[in-house]
Amino acid sequence: MRTWTFLAALVFAAAIATAQTTAATPQTQAQAAQAPAGNADTGKKLYSSYGCYACHGLEGQGGAAGPRIAPRPFPLAGFITFIRRPPNQMPLYTERIVSDEELGHIHAFLEAIPAPPPVESIPLLQE
Repeated sequence: MRTWTFLAALVFAAAIATAQTTAATPQTQAQAAQAPAGNADTGKKLYSSYGCYACHGLEGQGGAAGPRIAPRPFPLAGFITFIRRPPNQMPLYTERIVSDEELGHIHAFLEAIPAPPPVESIPLLQE
């Protein structure tokens, strides 16, 4: 189980590094910077309706097909750039499919997900 967790973390880190080095167009960067702040409740509905949960889990915790994206998703501008130009197996979501405003809402939902408690605070895991 730990091997799979490590591999998932490694794949996620590689995806982030690739996304950061993928050249986004100036237009995409400007649009991402201007995206409005979102509403978490609307974002939760959009996250579900676009099927994000199928790969990333109901709470963004990650799954067999997609990495963990919550809590603490990467900044909105990077999030939008990644969605628009995914480097790996994730489908491409153009503005015709999902608007920057909708991505702002989805990002707000992911930001609103609380972090899990520290492992040290869970007695069952201390045995």
